[in-house]
Amino acid sequence: MTPTPLSVSTPGSTPGDAAPIRLGTRASALATTQSGLVARRLEELTGRPVELVRIRTEGDVRTGSLASLGGTGVFVTALREALLDGRCDVAVHSLKDLPTTPAEGLTFVTPERADPRDALCARDGLTLATLPRGARVGTGSPRRAAQIRSARPDLDVVDIRGNVGTRLDRALGPDADLDAVVLAHAGLARLGRTDVISEVLDVDVVSPAPGQGALAVEVRTTDIAAGPDGPRVPDLAEAIHLLDHRPTRLAVLAERSVLARLEAGCAAPVGAYATVSGPALELRAVVAAVDGSEQMSRGGTVRLSQDVAPDVIDDAARALGVSVAEHLLADGAERLAPLSTAVPEKA
Repeated sequence: MTPTPLSVSTPGSTPGDAAPIRLGTRASALATTQSGLVARRLEELTGRPVELVRIRTEGDVRTGSLASLGGTGVFVTALREALLDGRCDVAVHSLKDLPTTPAEGLTFVTPERADPRDALCARDGLTLATLPRGARVGTGSPRRAAQIRSARPDLDVVDIRGNVGTRLDRALGPDADLDAVVLAHAGLARLGRTDVISEVLDVDVVSPAPGQGALAVEVRTTDIAAGPDGPRVPDLAEAIHLLDHRPTRLAVLAERSVLARLEAGCAAPVGAYATVSGPALELRAVVAAVDGSEQMSRGGTVRLSQDVAPDVIDDAARALGVSVAEHLLADGAERLAPLSTAVPEKA
């Protein structure tokens, strides 16, 4: 597949003779909007122009339910291949799409995350509590579907696909066949579509996907790793370092460690939400039965010392996620959900 470059250099900028940074992105409106935010920040930090390189992924090409695509990384693999073979220098992902297993030769950082909650977009401004019995609610996420069914077992939850606009039209368009859809608040906010939200769902009702609301900015490790003469691409290395947001990194490390320990994919009926408050990192995770008939949750807290190395603090965040996951397994989480056969989730 041949990527199509799209310059996003700021009009009137004077990048001089600096080579452009090629930023790989999926081609959807949401993906290019998210990538554009990162591109502009990279231009500010490096003084170099940035070109968006559109890459088609398997998740963009194949049709059918997300649950039928079979395996995490369906929106990620093609972007990573483009990085490794040199077609782009940076790739931007929705963090919740990334498999928890590290990719050899690649490193990613996490800018400050947006609101991680899910949002209900319903006709007539209805909320989850006020939707009538039998109302049809669309989502492509098994996690969202399970928790919606748990909160309102009388609703008809319908599996849907498509980009944000297509899914919104299913509930709010002139030919709507659904009463509501559930989407990520962060994606709607980045697209400037928060006006369609009838209710932001509390994390105690619908726990977000691990990493939801966060972006992953991924590069070749060799480009930013320290060597005898410094990193191979010094300006990019410094920019990547500055993009990383410590509270976000710690929160998503804990959340993704839950998935890794459960051996679950990023759209299993598993939710996890962590926050950093002062010296404390707090985490709560939920595993739900696919049909919504039962769910269990566990939480934990760890204090983060400021007097230790960053990698020690990162290890503490990972350990918290593992501990919470092990408590869920001890409670019988595997009985509720097909944890080893989960599939990727779309925003």
